[in-house]
Amino acid sequence: MTKKMNNIIEPSSGQEKPHFVLVPLFAQGHMIPMVDFGCLLAARGALVTIVTTPVNTTRIKSFVDCANADGLVIRLAELQFPCAEVGLPEGSENVDLVMETEKIDKFFLATSMLTEPLVAYLRQQWPKPTCLVSDSSNPWTRDVARELGLLRFIFHGPSCFFLLCSHNVHEYASSGDVPGDFFQPFFVPGLPQKIEVVRVQALRFFDYPGWEKFLEQKTEAEATADGHIINTFRELESPFLDLYQRALGKTIWHIGPVSLSNKKPEDAIFRGDKTIAEEAQRISNWLDAKDTASVIYVSFGTIVSNSPSHTLEIGTGLEASNRPFIWVIKQWDITPEVEKWLPELEERTRSRGLILKGWAPQVTILSHPSVGAFLTHSGWNSTLEAVSLGVPMITWPHLTDQFLNENLVVKVLQTGVALKPQMKTPSVLRESEGLISREDVELAIEAVMDEGEEAHARRQRAKQLAIEAKRAMEPDGSSYQSLTLLIQHVLDTAVTVSDTDPDPDPNPNSDCKDATVTRV
Repeated sequence: MTKKMNNIIEPSSGQEKPHFVLVPLFAQGHMIPMVDFGCLLAARGALVTIVTTPVNTTRIKSFVDCANADGLVIRLAELQFPCAEVGLPEGSENVDLVMETEKIDKFFLATSMLTEPLVAYLRQQWPKPTCLVSDSSNPWTRDVARELGLLRFIFHGPSCFFLLCSHNVHEYASSGDVPGDFFQPFFVPGLPQKIEVVRVQALRFFDYPGWEKFLEQKTEAEATADGHIINTFRELESPFLDLYQRALGKTIWHIGPVSLSNKKPEDAIFRGDKTIAEEAQRISNWLDAKDTASVIYVSFGTIVSNSPSHTLEIGTGLEASNRPFIWVIKQWDITPEVEKWLPELEERTRSRGLILKGWAPQVTILSHPSVGAFLTHSGWNSTLEAVSLGVPMITWPHLTDQFLNENLVVKVLQTGVALKPQMKTPSVLRESEGLISREDVELAIEAVMDEGEEAHARRQRAKQLAIEAKRAMEPDGSSYQSLTLLIQHVLDTAVTVSDTDPDPDPNPNSDCKDATVTRV
């Protein structure tokens, strides 16, 4: 049994601290929330080991070092990524570095080859691992947990709303309640309210031709897990959490928004990429000079890519809005056509526009009182960050779960407007043309930022959700309590690595201030 002391769960006997091993998918949008989750665990007294690779270590080590300097205990287990063995260029260790479709399958094959190195590494650890938490896109970790006799939990990156909707669409596909035509509108079955979608925008992850074997492995790994962890909070998705837990027949722990684990401004800056720290002050100074809730922030995450024509439509729409804006443009979206046009836009909007090329400190920007709206691709991390900071959204989904996230924001929560309602394309590719116009951008901005009753009510709902998000993460809040129950469950039921394995040095780097990086 366990006891609770000073908001930290401690075992009454046996191993002094639970040891959580976290295995993220090596994609920026998956790694960041997993690291945040690790910080939450470590803040509650757990030892945390995060599995990484050399390239990914460079992206998260500064943030982990800051956490350890604050007294947490987080280790990095750096495994060599087998690029050459699968025919990938050296250094192709993250999804955003393997953008070509023909290489994605090689990336996932290389990831699965980390099974044996991870097992060997974990056998040598002390304290012994208590449980393993794996990204849902890492089904190979089932073999690791089974080999070591560990509890295994699935960490989900998307919203519970997406997980439930895509699950129901799949389950009802043969019943006649879901049309065979992938572009025919229908209402998602099994929901408490009517949500109309087209099937092509409500598929499960990896439910695509050529990925059948991987999807089968992923489904089996989820079905045999000891529970599921979702980055959300009860006040945001209460009915969907209950319905999804009932559908799975397994316990779900809601532990978010994990981005709120970053209490200090520098934590938000280092989150994801230390190179942006130098820009943070310049951005803050720029925002300080703007009126409250006057700035539109535009960013489409780390993976989404826009065609040159769409990039031009977004820029000219921002210009036509006559409102201040911060626009983040990824380097690969700066084609020769865009590169020629962009300086002209910057010159025309220099008094009210700030264009950032590359990656930006998103939480720092969204938390500034001058930001009044967020034009987003509706990725779950971005959506949840906006929710937790009370920022209304303009949604323009591009792929996978983003379409259902848009439905959650616009139709259920009513804290945003769709840039292009009724869009039925399965994805917005870099080659896409004519899906949005500058008029769409201008009208959507006006709908969110104007002084009408509807816009005012939308802003009030967004502010209330932010209050509830912060409350959920405080002691006695819904997510805080859920994390307590998860840790207590692990301590009460975990089976550690067999005692017949040789024990190494029992206290390596126990007082580390920098992240202990073990290279395997």
